[in-house]
Amino acid sequence: MKASPDVIGFILAGGTSRRMGGSPKGLLPIKGEPMLAHVIRRFERQVDALYLNSNLPLDAFADFDMEVVADLVGASDGPLAGLITALRTTGTHHPDVSWVATIPWDCPFLPLDLVERLAAHVEPGGGAFAKSGSQRHPLAALWSVDLLPQLEAAFAEGMRSATAWAEDIGVKEVAFPAEPADPFFNVNSREDLAEAERRIRSGEE
Repeated sequence: MKASPDVIGFILAGGTSRRMGGSPKGLLPIKGEPMLAHVIRRFERQVDALYLNSNLPLDAFADFDMEVVADLVGASDGPLAGLITALRTTGTHHPDVSWVATIPWDCPFLPLDLVERLAAHVEPGGGAFAKSGSQRHPLAALWSVDLLPQLEAAFAEGMRSATAWAEDIGVKEVAFPAEPADPFFNVNSREDLAEAERRIRSGEE
């Protein structure tokens, strides 16, 4: 179920994928489809419009029917550059929308009610991010576009950690169950990719 009010979704395709040998990990296959396709399928039903934030060449995403937006600041300078891009893009192209949801592109099991549950905990001008077990997920989050000036100021002063920035401004944590399977399992290695394949083939979604 899509959250209300209206929400613009951004899939953040950052990182260098060093443990994948440099291959863009979101394009690696899980059960015959790119991991990104699994993320899109679970995320697109929760938002009103969906974008991909990536600095890869556009032709890498020729098979996906979605707009790709490169970092508008500090290209490849960490996840906060992607978040600034998401908030700026939303403000420019969707001026009547106040909320942006983000998710990393290596999270193929994200909850189908992620945005709805985060929306139930945010306050005007604030934000909320997911937590499963003891692990926080600051990029699986819902953000007010009103946070953009604070984020830009922090970024200009050298802030690069999404977790640290979220803590600084008091973004709320929303708990999700990590058992029997963590919905925020992220794929960072070939072993993780094999585990994701196993989970999908065994129906552990």
